[in-house]
This record gives sequence, structure tokens and C-alpha cells, in this order.
Amino acid sequence: MNIQPLFKVQKKYNDRLSINEELEPHKLQVRKNLEFAISLGDLANETTCFNYLDKKTKPVNLTVIFNKYITCISQALTLGIDHKYTDLIAVSMNPNDYCLSDQFLNLYIDINDLIISPSMDHYLTLFEDLLSLGLTLGFSESQIQNQFNKSLDNLVII
Repeated sequence: MNIQPLFKVQKKYNDRLSINEELEPHKLQVRKNLEFAISLGDLANETTCFNYLDKKTKPVNLTVIFNKYITCISQALTLGIDHKYTDLIAVSMNPNDYCLSDQFLNLYIDINDLIISPSMDHYLTLFEDLLSLGLTLGFSESQIQNQFNKSLDNLVII
């Protein structure tokens, strides 16, 4: 997937945000990392993939899951912009054999790797795993790109 257009849209969106100027750069980055981790957890919660009890679970709402997934894409792009990884052009979007729970846990490991040792390789792995999760959830490359552009266009900055 060519993520250059996504970076451009995200950068344009980010430039319009009103950031608390009292936050030093380290604290701002920590909060963005935490925001991404929380959004990822919110997405996992919506899928109920972690359920191991022998009881009925609520039906999943694919529209809500897709919107939460797009939020995660947006936040991952922001991390890439912040770390100056915008030279990245193509990211592989390959399916994998892991169950959803494993994929979410791997993404938490990816986040941790990026925090502990920021590098283009760690960022690429995180984004590849995020795109792979999208495939597992049933979203195509074109659906992701279209919804991402539509979602950011419709957001109102306060």
C-alpha cells in the first residue's frame, strides 16, 4: 500500500490541531503513544476477540470496528510524522495466520519497540502489522484509503 497520500492528509489534519503549548516535546510524544495504545485497546474491545468465557457475546458492529480501525491508522501515521518516517512509501499489506488476539498483542509489542528503540524498521513493522489486522478484520486496501480520507475530511477541529 502506498501510504504517501495518507501521510499528506494526516499532516494537513495535524497542522490544524491546537496542541497544548505547555507540554514539553517528550510529554507530548508519551501522550501520543498512550493515545495510540488506548485506541488499539478500544478496537480490540469492540471485536471481543479476547473473550474466552463460554457465554454469548454481543454481536460485533463492523461499522464501529472500521471507524475505530481508521482512528488507529490515523494515530500510527501521526507517530510516523513525529518520528520523521514519512520517506516510507510502500507498506506491505499481507494476510497472516495469527488469530485476532495474537495480532493485537503483536501490535502492543510493536508499539513498545517503537517507544524503546525508535527506528524506521520498528515503525514499518508496526504499520505492516496494523494493515494485516485490517485484512483480518475484512477491510481492503481501497476501503481503508477511502474511509481514511473521508473520516479526516469530516472531522471538526475544536
